[in-house]
Amino acid sequence: MDKNININVKVWRQKGPKAKGNFETYALKEISQGSSFLEMMDILNEQLINEGKDPVV
Repeated sequence: MDKNININVKVWRQKGPKAKGNFETYALKEISQGSSFLEMMDILNEQLINEGKDPVV
């Protein structure tokens, strides 16, 4: 059985190519150590959508 960990992810967010951007930090809790990076990003996007925020693309 994999151990679960908490991860802070910093993501560059920018509305468009000419817009100013910034890093946003997201906390992911109880992520399985066996999860791939893409699985972790799916979890983050699901969390963001449930909060009414734009997913990471």
